[in-house]
Amino acid sequence: MPRRISFLIALLSSTAALPAPAADRTEQVGGWRLSDIGGKPGNDLDRDVAMVRKVSGAEISYKAGPGRSGTVSGKFDGCNGQSEYTASLEFKDSAHAIKSVREEIAYDFAEFRKECAAVTVETEKSAMEGFDKAFETILQWVKDKPFVYPPNEAPAAPAPDSGGKMAPEDMT
Repeated sequence: MPRRISFLIALLSSTAALPAPAADRTEQVGGWRLSDIGGKPGNDLDRDVAMVRKVSGAEISYKAGPGRSGTVSGKFDGCNGQSEYTASLEFKDSAHAIKSVREEIAYDFAEFRKECAAVTVETEKSAMEGFDKAFETILQWVKDKPFVYPPNEAPAAPAPDSGGKMAPEDMT
């Protein structure tokens, strides 16, 4: 009998030492839906840290990446169906990140307006309400809990993408 009790105590002790799964987190900030989903202790390969804003005719999203990187996506509904613009970005620092993401979103709206005037400047203004507070919150979440990967499995940082913009050397 004591052997079974010792085994049970050892079993319970070993399971108590296992790391708890990371808690998923969602929050509304300034009209944006923020989420930190799928991270596991020591393995953030499936982690998705994002902020999304839907307004009539547009859905804007930003997904934080490892290090100083992220992806901006703009989906637009309008005259001839749906268009989507996506760009992977790398940042020098937080100030550069917010500026770069804002510029990319403005670029996406401008490009879609060339195709369809139904998505107006007012639509863009509506979509961007609360952006600064939401973006600062996402940056803080990643600062508080940086991406962590198992040894030898770290994903490559996303390559910078011009979001359809041509580099000067490609304009010849």
